[in-house]
Amino acid sequence: MSEVRHPFSGAIFGLFDTKHERVLVTQEGNIPSLVKDTPYAKLPQRDFYRSLVVHEVIHGIMHQNLKRPAASHAAYEYPAYALQIESLPPDVREQFLQNFDQTAIKAESILFNDPVLFFDPYFFAARAYHHFNGSPNGCAHLTALLEGDVAFIAPQM
Repeated sequence: MSEVRHPFSGAIFGLFDTKHERVLVTQEGNIPSLVKDTPYAKLPQRDFYRSLVVHEVIHGIMHQNLKRPAASHAAYEYPAYALQIESLPPDVREQFLQNFDQTAIKAESILFNDPVLFFDPYFFAARAYHHFNGSPNGCAHLTALLEGDVAFIAPQM
């Protein structure tokens, strides 16, 4: 699309429109202004753009397969971010992950929650990727999210 706008805010990368069950993604030419001053800014634009499409498609797939509504925004965003970062070429993924304290993104004791998602979605993305990728069966986490039964995501408060 020429521009995608958040229903309550300004221009965004994209979204999954649940009412019409369609993915909306901004034109690739809009990416530089949207990534300015973010960890995505230094990534190759084409690689980031492809990962953005993956992120939004994952929202659609999860939405169409949820057994019940997720208990938090973090539950919706975890799979989208984990697989978005997974979809980046390895060198680009590593470039993105180097923006964060490695001990913090690999910590196992912290729950995924809405405050972290809202205050630092990039850190949330890096943690989701490491949690998903560092598990013996990351896909089991996705299945658990679809079932609505996860211990690693805090319910919305």
